Amino acid sequence: MRVLITLQEGWLRDVYFPPPMVRTLEGIGEVIWNDTGRPLTAGELARLLADVEVCVTHWGAPKFTAAVLAHAHSLRLIAHAAGSVGSLVTPAVYERGIAVCSANEVLARYVAEGTLAYILAGLRRVPAFDADLKGGKRWRTPTDELIPRSLFGRRVGLIGFGAVARHLLELLRPFGVSVLVFDPWVRALPAAYADWVQRATSLEEVLSWAEVLSVHASLTKDTYHMLDADRLALMPDGALLINTARGAIIEQAALERELVSGRLSAVLDVFEVEPLPLDSPLRGLDNVVLQPHLAGVPAGAAMTEAVVEDVLRFVRGEPLRHEISFERWRTMTRSEADVRQAIG
Repeated sequence: MRVLITLQEGWLRDVYFPPPMVRTLEGIGEVIWNDTGRPLTAGELARLLADVEVCVTHWGAPKFTAAVLAHAHSLRLIAHAAGSVGSLVTPAVYERGIAVCSANEVLARYVAEGTLAYILAGLRRVPAFDADLKGGKRWRTPTDELIPRSLFGRRVGLIGFGAVARHLLELLRPFGVSVLVFDPWVRALPAAYADWVQRATSLEEVLSWAEVLSVHASLTKDTYHMLDADRLALMPDGALLINTARGAIIEQAALERELVSGRLSAVLDVFEVEPLPLDSPLRGLDNVVLQPHLAGVPAGAAMTEAVVEDVLRFVRGEPLRHEISFERWRTMTRSEADVRQAIG
């Protein structure tokens, strides 16, 4: 069996493919590495796939279009050692009967952990007080403008009820919060949450209700700029907005106006334009905590381990634990380029 690894040589591959993973892969068969020092082009991927049965992909891999798959007659499994495969695979993959798995569920657990950290940092004003003391300010008193708040007993709204939101709920449970979830793809919530989690009938309902709003929706043509100026205006004064999903779900200019006004506060891990421009007004705001798209980074080699274990299951003819069905693929996050193309 031949296994192709698309991630280029360098420090990132060293982190995500540590020696134990490499030895496991080499025990499966011949491993073909991307030694170009850069992401593969679509043409290079197509040529390398000619005699490959398993392809382990990562961020930066080309899309598996019909053209790329034209000569991939042996390919039986695409194992993505990262999150969404929304913009990685295409219907052509499923039409050819090629199985797909992803570490999306593993990544989600770490993003949920990051989200909880962001919620607490935003409510407790951790970065602002840290900056004060390091900047020479003697102290703050309870009468000052910036007062830390608690998560206990808060009203928390979740937009999207995918893997990250489900993991986040388990982390939120000890805080005695009330949760309202909006996700049009979810018809009913699990019975285990019935005593403290409710399903919102509309996006507007959760926006106007939540003291803490956390965004977990997939980025698709239907969710692009879903939170525009009119919808952001529904949020209560003083509400905290967390976004660890995709920046383009929120209309950036509208969000900036709300945050500059001081009416809302936010912790933002993702942005409509990344890296965040140096002249962004968000950079100078005390009511905003900025993170460079890091919520899921600690997942590291755990994502590779998950898909390599699925590769082993595949070789043994066992069911995949992290398989992505065609129906699941249809709802997964797309790249902003794909979304813009779909919108036209």
